[in-house]
Amino acid sequence: MTDAVSGNGPRWTGAPAGVPVLYYEDLEEGHEKWGGEIVVEREAIIAHAREFDPWPFHTDEEAAKESVFGGLVASGGYTINLWFKLGHQLLNDFGEVWALMGGVELKIHFVRGVKPGDRLQFMRRVSGKRPSSKPGRGVIYIHSAIVDQESSEPVMTNDEVALIARRT
Repeated sequence: MTDAVSGNGPRWTGAPAGVPVLYYEDLEEGHEKWGGEIVVEREAIIAHAREFDPWPFHTDEEAAKESVFGGLVASGGYTINLWFKLGHQLLNDFGEVWALMGGVELKIHFVRGVKPGDRLQFMRRVSGKRPSSKPGRGVIYIHSAIVDQESSEPVMTNDEVALIARRT
């Protein structure tokens, strides 16, 4: 493995040339990064729901008005897909890539339904870490959120346990 300064981490990290790779040793509790932004499109909500979660409040605007949501909302599966997409944007487009080896536990909380036109941004923060019992890796605790930029309130949060590579 190489150091975070060079940006020439292992290929499996997906780090673009010149982008620093951060390892277990580089990330401390409280390290926070914002980025990855998207405006949610009505057509994308409906297309995803028609294939994977065809409840009327995800696919039919008129029926959705009568639902507890009061209008069309994205399915939880679509919202999780946005979490993955925005998380990858953050890690690949905003100046640092974490040497994550994979998530081992996710605790997702849907705070409110995602609606067409919502402008969402991703936040990821290290909430703790500990050495792993296996060489070459550590365990990192991550709190992340998708935040509505208009209200500054999260629409989804996740508390994750993940493995991250060590330098040594």
